[in-house]
Amino acid sequence: MTELLQKIDNIEQILRKIEKRKNLFIHSLHDSRLELNVPIPISVEYDNYQFVAYAPDSDIYGSGDTEYEAIDDLRQSIVELYFDLKNEKLGKDLQKILDYLESVINKT
Repeated sequence: MTELLQKIDNIEQILRKIEKRKNLFIHSLHDSRLELNVPIPISVEYDNYQFVAYAPDSDIYGSGDTEYEAIDDLRQSIVELYFDLKNEKLGKDLQKILDYLESVINKT
């Protein structure tokens, strides 16, 4: 019985965490050099300390004291990573991330 109650408690904790998560799309990187040709799906959640924005397709995070700050930090991280990867010789995993970013970003 105790094991069942622990499992129920674990499920309740997971559900509370999911309830805190918002799934959104960003439509702009707020950088004049780049524009998105498709929106990027992200999730934003509060981890009891700060807000964390996450772009799962590129495995990039941003954080901040507010949702807006976390999303803005994520945007900056995407831009910085894009330009960093463009200037490097890449292994297989990083090349996949660059390929994804190039598929959603147009350089202006």
